[in-house]
Amino acid sequence: MNGITEYVAHLVDKLADDDAIFTVDTGMSAVWAARYLKAGANRYLTGSFNHGSMANAMPMAMGAGLSQPDRQVIAFCGDGGISMLLGDLMTISQYQIPVKIIIFNNRSLAMVKLEMRVEGYMEWQTDMVNPDFMKLAEAMNIAAWEATESKDVELALSNGFKHKGPAIINIFTDSNALAMPPTLDFQQVKGFAASMAKLMVNGKYAEIVDTTKNDLKYLREL
Repeated sequence: MNGITEYVAHLVDKLADDDAIFTVDTGMSAVWAARYLKAGANRYLTGSFNHGSMANAMPMAMGAGLSQPDRQVIAFCGDGGISMLLGDLMTISQYQIPVKIIIFNNRSLAMVKLEMRVEGYMEWQTDMVNPDFMKLAEAMNIAAWEATESKDVELALSNGFKHKGPAIINIFTDSNALAMPPTLDFQQVKGFAASMAKLMVNGKYAEIVDTTKNDLKYLREL
């Protein structure tokens, strides 16, 4: 799913209503929202920007959906965040809160993974074993769409946004998608290089190749 992560955020911006309310999880979801969602006079974006509380996007969306039922509410949820609050999906189902939940399913705690690499550590306990979100949605009587390839993303988002009730859009994204900081310093570069060296020593060559491909792709786009 290389390159799909940024594309998802771009398409959400393109397809969302002019007065949409966006809620974003802490972590990589917030990065993509900040970089690709365009502001408008009637759009509203909220998240846990000061406290960095995990799993905030879905409960914020629930509140927005109940208080503003006539506006489109779109939640940018990480798979880690959504997994922490799976029970609240039944609240959404029971009260038919018309929120659109986008799951950035990268099978990892990607922001933590990136932070560890920048500090020179080899990531530990950042991989996630996710449930089948489509089956969960079906069990909870929530309409759901899924995209595993770039070509499927626009249709999945479009169908989810057009649905009158709550919807889950599960999109498989790249766990190694690079989020460059506004500025780079030597210590960050040194730390990242050290973490790559540790991956090599531990035989994780495929992960190094995948990360390098993503880094080069991003740098070409700058």
